[in-house]
Amino acid sequence: MSEKAIHLPGLNGLRALAALTVLWGHVFQKDFGDWGIEGMELPLMRFDGVTLFFVISGFLITFLLLNEMERSGTVSIPKFYMRRVLRIWPLYYLFMVVTLCVTQTWNNSSIWYYCFFGANIPFAFGLGIWSIAHYWSIGVEEQFYLFWPWVMKYANRREGKKVGESKLLEYVRNNYLLCVSVLICVTWIIAKIVILLLWGHCGVYRFLAVTRFDCLMIGAIGAILYYQKRTWFMKVMQNKWLGALAILLLVFSSWTGFVPAPIRHQVLAVVSLFAIVGQLEPCRPLLNLENRLFDSVGKISYGIYIIHPLLIFLLSSLWRKMEVPLGELPQVIIIYVGITILTYVVAWLSYRYFEKPFLRLKARFAIVQSQNALTA
Repeated sequence: MSEKAIHLPGLNGLRALAALTVLWGHVFQKDFGDWGIEGMELPLMRFDGVTLFFVISGFLITFLLLNEMERSGTVSIPKFYMRRVLRIWPLYYLFMVVTLCVTQTWNNSSIWYYCFFGANIPFAFGLGIWSIAHYWSIGVEEQFYLFWPWVMKYANRREGKKVGESKLLEYVRNNYLLCVSVLICVTWIIAKIVILLLWGHCGVYRFLAVTRFDCLMIGAIGAILYYQKRTWFMKVMQNKWLGALAILLLVFSSWTGFVPAPIRHQVLAVVSLFAIVGQLEPCRPLLNLENRLFDSVGKISYGIYIIHPLLIFLLSSLWRKMEVPLGELPQVIIIYVGITILTYVVAWLSYRYFEKPFLRLKARFAIVQSQNALTA
């Protein structure tokens, strides 16, 4: 492509933050491995890195599709899905097969959900396969992509005013995509709350709570407003103090214990949006995540997310056999440092020697080239 590749600064840094905190949150989770000691879970973001991933994904995908519509006049659905297949499927299926064989967990009736990106369904009902339970979030994103590019393709309307049209109808027609996006997001949140109030923690509520389309939509809404450079949006979201505060609130997200559970992730999604837009030009963020270290981790964040549970399982099994003659705290420090380094190395090798050929092929189907679209 002759056009200059789009680059959204800070996004890889936020991906790095999300990936590392998910990794650290899982190290001493008994589902993935038993180290033989009582671990000390780091309070950083706890398990909220996935929410940040959702918002980044919704933001980036939507922003790129808006640029695609600007350049080509439409959204190429076949090329969009080819990009998704080439980015997500190879590593997804490779490590699913490897993990199921290594952990001997392939004999499970839920396996077909994982084969067809429906892992969020058994996860919502506590019936998932423990060794690949984290695949639930990949399923949520892939299901979101089943309808979102179609919405963007057909929600694009021409501006203008019709005779006798009210100001409200004129606004809706001139901002059709934005209105549809807000409607989807609000409907999802309200449906979840209403179901909770009427039937409690029933199966439908658990499914809606796990399948966080609303978090992805918050990212998409932010992308639309950022793309359109809405004055009020840019003024509020690119306040450097608010952007720095948002990152701190994400890192130390234990404060969300005071937020009602049905809207907890949505509140974090809005905070994530502040963190994302606060990194983008022309803003000069106080906490700048655009640097070589964060960028290198962000580029392989998909691999870190996919691979780390298997490495935790293998390393914890080895650790128990070693009977390390150290106190609990030194062991915890060594474990955190060791699993972080090992996961980075394996994810880098996967990125360099397995994923890159698919990424090069993926670029052939890109209408809009992006330096950030490594997990998009």
